[in-house]
Amino acid sequence: MKQLIVFSDAHGRKEVFDFLKKKYPNSPKIYLGDSQFTKSDMEEYTNDFMYVLGNCDFNYHIKPKNYKDIIIEYKSTNEATPEEMVFTYEGIHFIACHGHHLYEDDFLYLNAWKADCLLQGHTHVFKNEQENGKYSINPGSCNPLKVREINKDWTRKPSSYCVINIENNKIQTIERIDCDQV
Repeated sequence: MKQLIVFSDAHGRKEVFDFLKKKYPNSPKIYLGDSQFTKSDMEEYTNDFMYVLGNCDFNYHIKPKNYKDIIIEYKSTNEATPEEMVFTYEGIHFIACHGHHLYEDDFLYLNAWKADCLLQGHTHVFKNEQENGKYSINPGSCNPLKVREINKDWTRKPSSYCVINIENNKIQTIERIDCDQV
């Protein structure tokens, strides 16, 4: 089983990058924007993560990491950190963006790109929706101070990232993982 690690909206929480780098050394990791890091902080992680820009990020001019088993088919720019990226991993066609420019229904957007799975951040709310074999996934925010979800008892849900487990060119499971204690 292969894994794709997806996280977003760190808003200054650098330790999550260090944690994921150690915990998943051989899995591709994609960050969906809003780090609010300096360019040198972002450059520290260029060899370990793929990035798209968020609405709270500067243009770091960092080209996306090329993992040996990911085929990047489209980037919104070739010279700077992209706002959108389309890639294939384990036979699954993904589109990654921060999500602040998405005004259409997620599944209309997926169909327009002829993609299987949309990865987006921005809302700070975990989402795992499926429609006609296509997925719309938001890992939520990996910063406990930024989570916008509450439980039925009015307590805040934990910060999160997600692991997409893939086997035989199909998404098998999507795990929401608590990262408050990272």
